[in-house]
Amino acid sequence: MLALLPLALVCELFALVTRLQLPSVISGALLVLFFAWHWRSLMPYPRRLGLVTLGLFAYWALLRDPDWQQTQRMLGAAAYYGAFIGALGLAHCAVKRMPQLGELHRLLLRLPRTSLYPSYLFSTFAISSVLSFGMLNLVCGSLERYLDRQSHSPSQRREGARGVMVTALRGFALVPLLAPTSVAVAILTRELPGLSWSALLPFGLVCGAILLLVGWPMENHRLRQLRETAAPARGSSATGSAKGLRNLLYGSLLGILLIALLASLTPLSATQAAMLLVPLAVVGLLLYQGGSPTTAYVEVRDTLAGMRNETFIFACSALLGGLTAVLIPVERLASHFSSTPLALFGLGSAGMLAIIALALLGVAPIISLSLCAALLAQLAGHGVAIMQPAVALLIGFSLAMLLSPYGPSALMLARHAQLSPWRIAFGWNGRFVLLVLGPLLLVPLLA
Repeated sequence: MLALLPLALVCELFALVTRLQLPSVISGALLVLFFAWHWRSLMPYPRRLGLVTLGLFAYWALLRDPDWQQTQRMLGAAAYYGAFIGALGLAHCAVKRMPQLGELHRLLLRLPRTSLYPSYLFSTFAISSVLSFGMLNLVCGSLERYLDRQSHSPSQRREGARGVMVTALRGFALVPLLAPTSVAVAILTRELPGLSWSALLPFGLVCGAILLLVGWPMENHRLRQLRETAAPARGSSATGSAKGLRNLLYGSLLGILLIALLASLTPLSATQAAMLLVPLAVVGLLLYQGGSPTTAYVEVRDTLAGMRNETFIFACSALLGGLTAVLIPVERLASHFSSTPLALFGLGSAGMLAIIALALLGVAPIISLSLCAALLAQLAGHGVAIMQPAVALLIGFSLAMLLSPYGPSALMLARHAQLSPWRIAFGWNGRFVLLVLGPLLLVPLLA
């Protein structure tokens, strides 16, 4: 049954290229069949989410007037989100063949002391735009190995490690604002066809600048604790590692250029272009390095199977968004938000704060963003301008990644730091979020 995942991915990518709905519906049905068969292998949170989704779907099917066209759209949305996380997750196959990433800390800590924070911030952003949560595992694991080779005092080690982890988490939070591979961008551009990554990017750059300027003086001194005794690089291994990281950076920039080029020359969005190019590049790399087609297929299949929990959450969020749009009478609200700019600003601010508040209560930001985007799409169909609230939702998603004590990022850092996830979310990021929240609330007014 593991073969259903790569088959579902191929069907959805074929649907993107051909613009046909049937392959996407087939892909969604394959995902339903796979997760019904592998239900017991899912973690508790996805299973609870699945039960909520199933209950809401049953309510719609039994007590409302179900529409086959709406069911097709929901299956297509589930297939799209599942294919998104699967296609981009295949980048793990390529990155694990790059040992230079293990030297990240030694190379960054050789930079001038005043530039440590922006260097870490943008390096972790670049890695997480490809690896997603895998970036945090990479940074934390390699940090422990780096610190074991140094002679820092306990206070230097504690403060320096906190600086690295906080900066890595904030670099991860830049992905929704800046990267075409972001799931937040994927959701908004799919639910709101008039929206594009290039249209959102200028506002993301403004938000990124705010996050940089506020965080720089707060964390750079902690990173300098590790810089004080950073061992100088020696020999050809250091040169090779630095060259390898430069090649990785150039490769990432080339990939973004190819994504932008494909999006400009075809009807595909930047997100859809990334969904096509990443699997093609990974499979090409596996075959180029001497692997047989069978070996490449097995690695791709096993990688997709390893992401089943994430894929399930993404697919369920799509179904929840579709069901919410069907069950809530949005047309009654449209007239209230199309009359004045102040009402539109209030709508965006409410969506932003709702995503953050739900994240504090344990609702994954991907779910709340899907629900908000589905409602926003319905409002857009009734003539409501969507750019301003879309930018607000993007900002809310980014801040929720910093503040949620239940999210995988906080749990991962808590495990490495041996602290409570509440300490990670509020102790490490609470003051930072309070400082940036006011300026970020004003950014949608530029839209």
